[in-house]
Amino acid sequence: MPHLETVIEPVVIDGEPFGSFATITINNPDRRNAMTAAMYQAVPDACAELSVAEDLRCVVLRGAGDQAFCAGSDISEFRSRRMGGAAVTYDQAEHQAWTALAEIPVPVIALIHGPCRGGGIALALHADLRVAAADASFAVPPANLGIAYPLEATRRLAALVGPGTAKRLLFTAEVLSAHQALDLGLVEQVVDAGDLDDHVTALVQRIATKAPRTLRAAKASIDAIVSHATGDPDAEARLQQAQNLAADCYDSDDFREGVQAFSEKRAPRFQGR
Repeated sequence: MPHLETVIEPVVIDGEPFGSFATITINNPDRRNAMTAAMYQAVPDACAELSVAEDLRCVVLRGAGDQAFCAGSDISEFRSRRMGGAAVTYDQAEHQAWTALAEIPVPVIALIHGPCRGGGIALALHADLRVAAADASFAVPPANLGIAYPLEATRRLAALVGPGTAKRLLFTAEVLSAHQALDLGLVEQVVDAGDLDDHVTALVQRIATKAPRTLRAAKASIDAIVSHATGDPDAEARLQQAQNLAADCYDSDDFREGVQAFSEKRAPRFQGR
């Protein structure tokens, strides 16, 4: 049965715990991890649970198995769930899923292997970082189906690759290799397929050792800047949230620990407080 799977595990480096990280797995391997309507509807609750998890440092979004990240929304449901007036409800579920993913306060990494299409790209666009295997491929194919790519996903696509390139991808539905996606800025890193899991694990560990409040403030600040530049109606609220999170850093135990560790010439041990 297709479903969304969420697991929270400790981050352990050289036998020492550094908070926890979560993995959200798109689990529908028989259909190359296509997202069903029910899976979209499950995303907000999963993200809400993660957002209050104790000492969470990072989230990894991935597809089940090693054949695909996500082939997009499950087209087999479109006749019954996405034609005519039903499209409004379906699109709302997609949008709510993306918003919930983007609003996870800690860094979110999309671990991408194999095909990443349409709705899969939309999910990846709402992560903070996209790390792809060399065998990954990307396409935004609504023009092959006769539907419109949702506005929020289009806004984020244009913010990453630029409006001209976003139009080209939407006009042509062309398939990009991982290295082409890297050249366009659609992903941040490409690694050998056999090294992908280890590479992302090392990235999670590196993030986990940094000051959590600083990372949350950095994420909120960059998101606010991009939102303001791309006409997001929530841009002002995001700017205020970012300012509040930045101000909180200066009265935190972690700031005091960072200064103390620097003076003692040792690695800081941040607690997120």
